[in-house]
Amino acid sequence: MQSNFTRTFLFMLAGPLIWAAHFLFIYAWHGLVCARPALQINWLNMPISMWIILTAGVLALTVMAATHLCWRKRMPHMGNPKFLPWLAATLSLLSALAVVWETIPLVWIPACG
Repeated sequence: MQSNFTRTFLFMLAGPLIWAAHFLFIYAWHGLVCARPALQINWLNMPISMWIILTAGVLALTVMAATHLCWRKRMPHMGNPKFLPWLAATLSLLSALAVVWETIPLVWIPACG
């Protein structure tokens, strides 16, 4: 069983942690596609790497939203009961912006170009 601190800490940092995992995945995938030309295939006239990166972005945004919506009511009330959910929402929103910001160039700029 997790303590209140651990649960609260993970809730607050869920957005940045999901963003970091997304960042690591898309750049690792991009590097792998550049290193292995056999992975540079097209599907619906677009590189498969673009589809995978777009899917990872949508998945990251969905997990951020689901995490916040599921856990915001379960946070302990310390002083101001709305502060922790507000802080977590703000961090998730900034992380969502970062996910979009890093996904757009990888979609528009061809891999290994």
